[in-house]
Amino acid sequence: MSVTSGWVGRSAVVLAVVLSAAACGGGDSPEPNATDAVSPTALKTCEDVFGKANVEAVRADLGDAFRPYDRSLAEMKDRMAAEARGWTAGKDDLKRTTYHPCEMEGGGDGATARVTGTVGWSMYDIAFLGSGEGRQRWRAVADGVYVASRADAWGMPLVMACTIPGTAAGQGRELPLQVAVNDAARKSGSGDAAVSTEQLLKSLAESTRTLLGCEEKTAVPDDLLP
Repeated sequence: MSVTSGWVGRSAVVLAVVLSAAACGGGDSPEPNATDAVSPTALKTCEDVFGKANVEAVRADLGDAFRPYDRSLAEMKDRMAAEARGWTAGKDDLKRTTYHPCEMEGGGDGATARVTGTVGWSMYDIAFLGSGEGRQRWRAVADGVYVASRADAWGMPLVMACTIPGTAAGQGRELPLQVAVNDAARKSGSGDAAVSTEQLLKSLAESTRTLLGCEEKTAVPDDLLP
């Protein structure tokens, strides 16, 4: 089997697992607000996820119709920690739950733009990302930190080693953390965005690592995208 066909085969398996998890309710999205007012709780959560200055910049991009949506970060932390502690090498079924701790939307003239952060445990281990097949799509930006060369269904993904205390040996690199930012619609209009995808991705990676208490402390560089 060629390297290319091997990558396609692995991607097909991963896609099938993702679709299966979604069909079974594996995805976990923010709760929409019942009113048109900006929820202070949702706004604070998004600031914790992306940083206050970045959220203010996104709000400027999205305009007066800006609305943040969130989910409980404490609940997400507990669930992800339980998933990591339940993982065992050699018995990985590749089923993953994805979480969307913050989504911001806005726009005008009938057009809606969104910025969505997605978090979960990756299906790809660090060794694979640095191997022949993995290097076709993933680029090392720091020790144990990789960024994809192209976006996927969740946006632009970043994978990083993240060892949770009390987990099986090797968990940090064999079940690494994956985060992604999808903001393509925000940037499709005219003019430059007030904050870059790189800045949002870096902030999401760092805040999630801090939230989960990852043992790894490798600095996430500013220059993430090709």
